[in-house]
Amino acid sequence: MRKNILRYNISGLRGIVGNTLNPEVLYYNLVAFIRYLEKRSFSKGEKKRIRVFIGRDARNSGEAISVYILGLLNLFGIDVDFGGIIPTPTVLHEVKYGKYDGGIAITASHNPIQYNAIKLCKFGGYFLDQQDISEMNKYIDDLLDDENIVKPGDFNSIGITKLSSNAFENHINDAIAKFDIDLIKNRRLKVAVDFCNSTAINVFPPLFETLNINYKAIYDKITGNFEREPEPNINTMKYLSEIMRNSDFDVGFVFDPDADRVAVIFEDGFVPSEEYTLALSYLHFCKNKGGGDCVVNLSTSSMVKYIAEKFGFNVYFAPVGEINVTNKMLKTKSVFGGEGNGGVIYLPVSNSRDTIVAVLFILELISKEDKKISQIASEIPRFEMRKFKFERKKDFEVNIKEKLKDIFERNSFEIIDFNDSDGIRFDFSSGFCHIRPSNTEPVIRIIMENSDKSLLNKMESLLPEFQEFL
Repeated sequence: MRKNILRYNISGLRGIVGNTLNPEVLYYNLVAFIRYLEKRSFSKGEKKRIRVFIGRDARNSGEAISVYILGLLNLFGIDVDFGGIIPTPTVLHEVKYGKYDGGIAITASHNPIQYNAIKLCKFGGYFLDQQDISEMNKYIDDLLDDENIVKPGDFNSIGITKLSSNAFENHINDAIAKFDIDLIKNRRLKVAVDFCNSTAINVFPPLFETLNINYKAIYDKITGNFEREPEPNINTMKYLSEIMRNSDFDVGFVFDPDADRVAVIFEDGFVPSEEYTLALSYLHFCKNKGGGDCVVNLSTSSMVKYIAEKFGFNVYFAPVGEINVTNKMLKTKSVFGGEGNGGVIYLPVSNSRDTIVAVLFILELISKEDKKISQIASEIPRFEMRKFKFERKKDFEVNIKEKLKDIFERNSFEIIDFNDSDGIRFDFSSGFCHIRPSNTEPVIRIIMENSDKSLLNKMESLLPEFQEFL
């Protein structure tokens, strides 16, 4: 009987360090990734040496895990360039920019300090998709059946590790080339920033210096720990908000530990939903940069749909999971997309969520419109979103959609559309409800949004009925 090994999924490989995430778990998953890369390591029929780029966030377990991963890859004959503490988007950008065979970001993103994780990407700077993950799982099965199926090379084939210090410079230079830098520089904006004691500290100060941005930062020391809960949300954004209320700023930015997500705070310290990062960026893209269709995940705010319809573009929906959005963007030939949790994907720069790009969109928007960010945001109808989660008691079955549909219709909700590609999303004239099993926890997530608060309250009152079937 095979061991029950924690396996990589669409959200990465994450767990509590020393418990669910341990050397054995890392070994099986990394060796499977090595085999995945080896299958693609041929050029014109000849096997070539594999190159991988690696970076990490600043949590205290990152150094030890980095050393383990670097050594393991070198023993299997893989050359590694290590970028140190840098954002996950910079890792993926460097894989694309430097034409590496793959990359690894060592980060548990917004999870608490006791967690860590790895996120794997392939040639071109794309995260692994479900087809890639299924292939990796086959390699894990093979290894569990016969541990001798893969062995490190001899001393002549050991890979080397080099420190790389220019990845963030490559990333910044590529990004700013897509924006009107002189316009931003001439505004001499004043920005408040929460760096979350992690990767954004190493990237955004040089970016702000380039843009003539005067900034004030909190949580701006790398210590191995986080001084606040790492996820940007209405509770954690209050610390920067309090500073902004007593000073004169144009905008505030709150990052998560690996800086693949950023939330915006208005100039007066008002804390909006983190959904505004994507919505404001897309508004600027449509209004001032030529515009185009957009791809978002099924849990993203209707603000994006409103903007697309206003400017005559389409919105395409993808299952939750960053690579699902990217793949849908490629399929629909959309250059703009993202996720409502503060992640903007802009293919001319990166194939993943990119906070350098998101910040540049917001700064250029403020500079171009010459208005307060709150005034610009008022152009978008306000939708209120509520998120719930509860323990999953049984396997989620899409065929329960008829039962859920009946609950809505009995309570006078008119369903105008639904999507069952990731759980079930019901669309109404003024909002939506998305019900799905989590990719990372044994829970059911329910995201509700509506522009009418009374209808949102009514929808929330149906939760006990939903839970009977979930």
